[in-house]
Amino acid sequence: MNVMINHAEFGDIVYEENFWTGKKSVSINGTPLEKISKKQFRLQDGGTVTVSGNFLQGACLNLNGETIRLTPKLKWYEVVLCILPLIFTLTWGNIPALCDIVPVVGGMIGGAIGGVFSMVGLYAIRSVKPLWLKIVIGIASFALTFGICCGIGYALISALN
Repeated sequence: MNVMINHAEFGDIVYEENFWTGKKSVSINGTPLEKISKKQFRLQDGGTVTVSGNFLQGACLNLNGETIRLTPKLKWYEVVLCILPLIFTLTWGNIPALCDIVPVVGGMIGGAIGGVFSMVGLYAIRSVKPLWLKIVIGIASFALTFGICCGIGYALISALN
């Protein structure tokens, strides 16, 4: 994930974060900053820059006493869109009357599948800007979770019969 901010005082600020490892790097006006620790970087003049947060929560850069927002904070509707597959799978899979209608695997298997698709959906939702596209991604994540858990539920029912 790569974010470029044009700041009036400091110029172009480029923030990079690896999704898998969480490794961060910062460059100001094309000059990469030396990494001191996991969240601190050294400026060319000897000052320090601190990065707080991450791509999913919202990242900020503390530079010379000023806080610069690099990525927006997580919004409530993004959380709702991402947590729906997990909650739905766990709820549906643990109510026998609903599983009589459509068998959906719940419990640990359904929770794991719901959790994976919730996180994948969250990352995808944070990567796009338009609200309608965030909603489409949330619905797609929900549909994939339900489809996979439903398929496993039908497979378990047919294996038991």
